Amino acid sequence: MRFVLVAAIWVVLVGGLSLYSYRRDLQKPPPVAGAAVNEAPGEAYTLEVTPSFATAADPFALRGDPSDAATVVVRLADRELYRSDKPLPAGVTQSLNPVPGLVFGHNEIYLKAVPPQGESTDHAVRVRLLQGGRVLLERTLSAKNGAVVAGTLPFELRGAGEVKHER
Repeated sequence: MRFVLVAAIWVVLVGGLSLYSYRRDLQKPPPVAGAAVNEAPGEAYTLEVTPSFATAADPFALRGDPSDAATVVVRLADRELYRSDKPLPAGVTQSLNPVPGLVFGHNEIYLKAVPPQGESTDHAVRVRLLQGGRVLLERTLSAKNGAVVAGTLPFELRGAGEVKHER
């Protein structure tokens, strides 16, 4: 008798759960198609990165991840635009042309620059986005007391080379 009662309870619980899962999956809305992405012509844009300090390798980087050992990394969305494993001198502008991955609409540039170990002064990196000779975006990322300079620069790229900055 106990065995029949246990089997009945098991059938009710498991059967109810499977029936619930089946019904729930029937009511899911259809998948939404992604929005059409208009890529901007990358060769029309130039990205300039100018550190105010000499960059160096990160002494605390994990050995297994090569992106952590870089002195400067610049990314746009999920693309790595620029990466330097060698120290860069202070005040020297690195120009990136073309800038692949820019889209009309929302964009976000990520930058990370590592100062030399032992420096306790404030550091900054200037980032400029140019179209032709016209400056579309000019921002400065900074860090205090020798910390790694890292941050994102969100902006909206409009059709005729217009940019809307976000703070």
